[in-house]
Amino acid sequence: MATNHWRTFPRWMLEEHENDLRLNAQLSTGRAAEVTAQLQHDPTLIRVLLTLLGNPNTALSTRIGIGVVMEDLAGSDLLKQHIALLGQLSQHQDISIRADACYYLGLSGDRRAIPFLQTCLQDHDLEVQEVATDALQSLNI
Repeated sequence: MATNHWRTFPRWMLEEHENDLRLNAQLSTGRAAEVTAQLQHDPTLIRVLLTLLGNPNTALSTRIGIGVVMEDLAGSDLLKQHIALLGQLSQHQDISIRADACYYLGLSGDRRAIPFLQTCLQDHDLEVQEVATDALQSLNI
């Protein structure tokens, strides 16, 4: 018999994580376009998206959805406003998070991403170095 464990959580806990759960569900089930539309109505949701990006336990299907949304946001003011946070993620201990952050820094189209990407050229992981190189090239460096 299936149980609804979420019903045992205090309501405040569900409300606190409602956006995380909703975006995660949408991203992991191929509904990234819905997330992009929600971001246009509520730009503060990008913080939830970047939190998911920075969590090493985020499922691959969700990470793929994040990539779709970030590509939709390429060159947008919303993405440019979060270069510092992406720059922090480019220094994360997890290799895939660093590589993804470098890619998204390149998608920003903003020269403020350059110092973060240049740092990643010295990363101990070859994949991170390659993504940073590609991102710098996309910024015409």
